[in-house]
Amino acid sequence: MSVLARLKASYNEMKPVQKVIADFFLVADFDSLNASIDDVARRTGTSVASISRFCKALGFDGFSQFKITLSRDLKYEPDTILPIFRRGDDPNLIIRKVFSEAVSNLQATEEAVDFDMIKRVARRIVQKKTVFFFGLGGSGKVGAIGETLFSHIGYTARAVSDPYEMFVTAGHADKNCTIIALSHSGCTRPVVEATAAARKREVFSVGITNYRGSLLAENVDALLLTACPERRVHIAQSNSMVAQSTLLRSLYMLAASKADGRMQDVVNKINDSVDEKLRIHKKHR
Repeated sequence: MSVLARLKASYNEMKPVQKVIADFFLVADFDSLNASIDDVARRTGTSVASISRFCKALGFDGFSQFKITLSRDLKYEPDTILPIFRRGDDPNLIIRKVFSEAVSNLQATEEAVDFDMIKRVARRIVQKKTVFFFGLGGSGKVGAIGETLFSHIGYTARAVSDPYEMFVTAGHADKNCTIIALSHSGCTRPVVEATAAARKREVFSVGITNYRGSLLAENVDALLLTACPERRVHIAQSNSMVAQSTLLRSLYMLAASKADGRMQDVVNKINDSVDEKLRIHKKHR
């Protein structure tokens, strides 16, 4: 995992001083990386000792190794525009920042997530054919996308975004179901508690969250991690939704690849019907 990916994945679990240091390096360019550890301490209002501990907490021997590794990362992302939105920004720049943030977080999620775990979850869904998606807010919207995708290939799929309905669903779920719980923070109470209740009933549960140490992560059988920093509130939800839906689409594509010929015929007929009834076709003159 790249240094930037590590920073983003662990940001919400950092202490306040660590977040200040992380903020500095998340927007760093090559000139900033030429600064000495004393300069960085002065510019961040922290201390040399705090920066050293910060680097070691990320798995580096010290500040020099951290800087060298981060410099290598930046060489592969020289055109990245970091998502710091300011009043008065040029509209074109804002648009570029939105795209840059989304692309950056998808790349970081690709590095953070466990591909073997994605394949394990997909196999489980294929075997059981019934899947529920738990999520509130933006995560609930992503769950609705999951319902549409899996319903399209003949699975029993339902998105649940009402807390009461979530607990009812968890109470009726059994070993023949899979629950996919979505929460960027991993601490959305109804999602965590309903998933934990279903797991006690031996329902296979999957968590899609940004934080490995979250409550949701502790209450699932399989964990799929995104890597979207939460500190920029206005765009964090949007980008976490993009990363979450990409993981669901990966599961869908793996499940769809296992469909037999009969199911493929059914899907093709549905597509033809949709095309005929919902799309306007220009008449040839």
